Amino acid sequence: MADGFYKVSSAMDYIKYAPREAPRRPSSKIISHTAPNNAIIGNSKQIRRTPDMYLYCYGRSQKAEETGNRLMESCEGEWIRSVENFTLSIGESAVRADGAIILILPLDASVKLLTERIYPVDIRYPVFTIDPSGRFAGILRHMGYNSFEMLSQMCEVLGCKALSVESDRGETAPDLKKAVEAYNMIPDKPELLDSFAEFISAGGNVSIYSDLPITLNEPVLDSISYSMYMFRSNQKKELGQAYLAASQDDKPAAFITCSTLPDIEAGNVLVLTPRRVIVGLELTARTDPDYAVETVERTLVNHGIMPSAVATVAVSTIVRDSDAVKAISERLGCYVTAFDSRLLKAVKLPLAATYSPVKVDADTCTAAACLASDNGNIMVRRAGDKNTVLLTASLRRGTIALTE
Repeated sequence: MADGFYKVSSAMDYIKYAPREAPRRPSSKIISHTAPNNAIIGNSKQIRRTPDMYLYCYGRSQKAEETGNRLMESCEGEWIRSVENFTLSIGESAVRADGAIILILPLDASVKLLTERIYPVDIRYPVFTIDPSGRFAGILRHMGYNSFEMLSQMCEVLGCKALSVESDRGETAPDLKKAVEAYNMIPDKPELLDSFAEFISAGGNVSIYSDLPITLNEPVLDSISYSMYMFRSNQKKELGQAYLAASQDDKPAAFITCSTLPDIEAGNVLVLTPRRVIVGLELTARTDPDYAVETVERTLVNHGIMPSAVATVAVSTIVRDSDAVKAISERLGCYVTAFDSRLLKAVKLPLAATYSPVKVDADTCTAAACLASDNGNIMVRRAGDKNTVLLTASLRRGTIALTE
């Protein structure tokens, strides 16, 4: 791991590396520029130093150098002198949490350099472009900093026009509420969902955490509105740790999951529970309804599944009209799917975890869950009370398209 970076939590492999404060080291490729707290620029205009920015500037012409020097008379900064190894030049000295990369080049040259030299995995700073003559400035890449505030400060110093406007980010913003309705997601805080939707439409960015298969229609554009953090289905512990971390942060975050989360008060965190879990039941017609409801809910929670995520209970037609099945469906707020017993007996599943599994006869609850979920992933198999109620929970097959 490069000096000057640290990992927030070794247990959470989704966390990004973040720059931290560390002693600056000299480099033969970098020339530092500093200025007094009150520098005179242009027509004796007094500019107050803004120490909350540290600029890594790159340019190739005399005009570019003059423009960069004007910037660094009011902000701390350094010149990158070699583009041959641009990533290494920044990486060795990227020790400031308030840094930004300034490309003082024609716009097409800045875009080409950004796409071919400055990789997010190596350099986690926002990237700006400035015309060599200092006539305009714009944002090429956001990296979680207050990029528009930094751009405003640079434009104030140079007296140039800003090409990037914060409200314009909403022109490409997806409709979060539309996705919530399309996939029947249940928000834990409906008022927070409205607030998030307005925030995104205004150009804001929301962190999305999920252990479900989620796709973005246009990842490049959609990443402006959503920062995706994906977990595998067996990383429930890591997802819970992410929830605890997000609850202590002010940044808007949404968790799209069918898994249970820590029971804490999370202020700016929205939990969206899509109804994608299919529960196959195996019980008798004389099963006590109250006990059946309690057993199903307890079994789901014990296996880390939210009861509110259940879309349907799948049973044999023999017990479809029983009081227990009706009570379970009413409590979970879902409908009942019934299959003929002969169809359930005909189901064969590869239940052995091998490369060449032998298909065997499935039990009633597993067969019903697999049929209703279109052979989705089994989350828990044949759990509960073997004398009264047994269930198999399966995740409905398919992905959630968060954007269209």
